[in-house]
Amino acid sequence: MYSDLRILWFCNTPSRYGATSDKYNGGGWVSSLEEEIASEVNLGVVFMAKESPLDPVNVHGRCSWSADRRNGVSYYPVVNGNDVSRWDRVKTLLRGECRQEEELLACFRDIVFSFKPDVIHVFGSEHLFGLISIHTDVPVVLHIQGILGEYQKVFLPPGVSPLRWLTTPFSPSLFFQRLYTLSKWDARVQREKVILGSVENYLGRTQWDHDCVLRYNPSMRYFHGGEILRPPFYSSEPHSSDPDELTIVSTISEPPYKGMDVLLLAGYLLRERGVKFRWRVFGNITPSFFERISNVSVERSGLTLEGVADAETLCAALRSCTLYVHPSYIDNSPNSVCEAQILGVPVIASNVGGIPSLVNDGVNGLLFPSGDAAALVELVVSLYGAPDFRHSLGEEARRTALSRHDKDRIVKELLSTYAALKEVDD
Repeated sequence: MYSDLRILWFCNTPSRYGATSDKYNGGGWVSSLEEEIASEVNLGVVFMAKESPLDPVNVHGRCSWSADRRNGVSYYPVVNGNDVSRWDRVKTLLRGECRQEEELLACFRDIVFSFKPDVIHVFGSEHLFGLISIHTDVPVVLHIQGILGEYQKVFLPPGVSPLRWLTTPFSPSLFFQRLYTLSKWDARVQREKVILGSVENYLGRTQWDHDCVLRYNPSMRYFHGGEILRPPFYSSEPHSSDPDELTIVSTISEPPYKGMDVLLLAGYLLRERGVKFRWRVFGNITPSFFERISNVSVERSGLTLEGVADAETLCAALRSCTLYVHPSYIDNSPNSVCEAQILGVPVIASNVGGIPSLVNDGVNGLLFPSGDAAALVELVVSLYGAPDFRHSLGEEARRTALSRHDKDRIVKELLSTYAALKEVDD
């Protein structure tokens, strides 16, 4: 029924093209979606690459693309040769990204002309992929991840100035790296406004992302689009019994809005109360900045930083923990929360963004006020002391997540969306 549909994805990751290259399984949930849908449609996948498989050396100073067909999917790695070295970043800071964007959009237009899609599916509004909607008559649907303009409002924890983030701890290379990050965020936020104002069709999954896009684009057309989690979270046995000691798991990343400072404070407050616990924190975290702004070291907090982990390792950690904590200052629908829920782990998460669409407070998890480490600790202690309630939260979380992330339903919804967009275009 859908095999004649030609669908072109624009992705922030290489999806399954790099599925064996890193601990994030190539592209996380995007690669999981590709695995399920690639046999249903004629699929092409565009992504940014550090080098071209056809010309891996001579990339500096130009943007280029190539085509590489694997396992029935047409992949299009695009190389931005204007962003290769540190000097390239200096030039970007000084003169902006206009030239790069023009060259990259030329590559994107050429790929669209070559692949001839019926529908273009863009993942995320944070990169320039969405600008393709201005340069083609092919229907474009933008799959909302986060919304940078909203995230920027709480990029830094309360009371932390940009200058403090730039200089804590101070080193010339770190200062430049963070200055470049702030500059890129500012540019991307402005570009995102253009994208959200020009794309007509959206895929989303929370009340928050629906309401945000509606503010940017009152005439938008909104479709529901779920996310398929990584395979091990479907095949793993669910959480079944509690460890003897309070054991908490969190998965986090480096951006300040992810709330690492909240975890440090919460761990410290738990230790001050004499609570014995093990708190395992997974992710690419360098703690020095968060230690400075919270005045709590990792050692004093009692947290254990375990680095980036693959899906199997996270499954094992979640199955053997007491509860999962998610401290972000902003998020749309974090997969880490969904992964904990589908395993039946009770979740405590900050009441921000789209999280209330995932966590129904008191029914399948608990919510705490953003940044309030003391409130988080109270919930941890009370939930640990109420095993029956804790187990009921976990069971309901698993029931909800199994329905929310049902592969067959998600694929059917997406194929129906593609068909509807093609029909309108015809």
